[in-house]
Amino acid sequence: MPKISVIIPVYNCAKYLQMCLDSIIYQTYKNLEIICINDGSKDNSGKILGQYAKKDPRIKVITQHNQGQSIARNEGIEAASGDYISFIDGDDWVSLCLYQKFAKKLKEINQDIDIYMFNACDYYEKAQNLYLSQIFNIKNWKPKQNQLYVFDDCMNPFSGNMSPCNKIYKTQFLKENKIKFTEGLIFEDQLFFLQTFIPTKAIFINNDALYMYRKQNSSSTMNSINKNVFDIFKIINKMESYLKKTNNYEEYKYAFFQHKYIQYSFLFFKTPLIHRARFYDEMKARLMLCEQENFKLDICERLVNYDIYQDILKLNWFDFYQKYKNRRK
Repeated sequence: MPKISVIIPVYNCAKYLQMCLDSIIYQTYKNLEIICINDGSKDNSGKILGQYAKKDPRIKVITQHNQGQSIARNEGIEAASGDYISFIDGDDWVSLCLYQKFAKKLKEINQDIDIYMFNACDYYEKAQNLYLSQIFNIKNWKPKQNQLYVFDDCMNPFSGNMSPCNKIYKTQFLKENKIKFTEGLIFEDQLFFLQTFIPTKAIFINNDALYMYRKQNSSSTMNSINKNVFDIFKIINKMESYLKKTNNYEEYKYAFFQHKYIQYSFLFFKTPLIHRARFYDEMKARLMLCEQENFKLDICERLVNYDIYQDILKLNWFDFYQKYKNRRK
């Protein structure tokens, strides 16, 4: 009966918070501590947290000035006393059997699991429908008889969702490897993903959709991007430095190169118009540096959407936008 610390950063999500908290407190698995970090909310989120804390002693509320999701999650890690840690965003919710399935699997295999990964659904508010989100494809992982994987078993290692929310982490694993979220930058999930998946010795993958991502919520990070979109370049730099520091760069450089141009081009279309030309110039300059890597052309041509990379180098920002805008819808 491992204790699971559920960490929920909360910022101005009163409209959705009760649904999130209900999906935690009514879990079929009860050995939980629920750590809610009120990150300077200006709506009724703090009041809702107080009401829930009064009726469920497992809930602990930490209140801080608005400092961002990374600091809130790190506060939760510091406060966690559980054997495992789960991150839930305050506007999302989870299946009521999530932690029961995890505990059952942990008992069945009778081995340590550093990371337990599961699938998710997207919930679109306007349509009020759930859609299975293929945030990772099990076919990208080499078949393993014992169902325990390492990062090297993934044949497309930077594909899929890098969010920590569809994963449960062993607390000792995070603390022994001194892994925390990078503070002061958005897109920090990507670096956290790499720092956790590279050193892990045991990933268990459950293909069931157990997490529900709320889409089209105006308060979410991906829907409120402004000039902070340029943080992606700093995060990518940190990821590259980490790969080199851990002597993994040569092995993953093609996959990481693919991740760069796909991620940059995706965020180009998320960038506000006022910053779009500057973002495009920045991503083009950075991708041009990849020419110095002496990549083998026959390998590059097999990469996903390699044509996007080629067009970034030869087109200006407006022509690129016109060519790909319909593909991005």
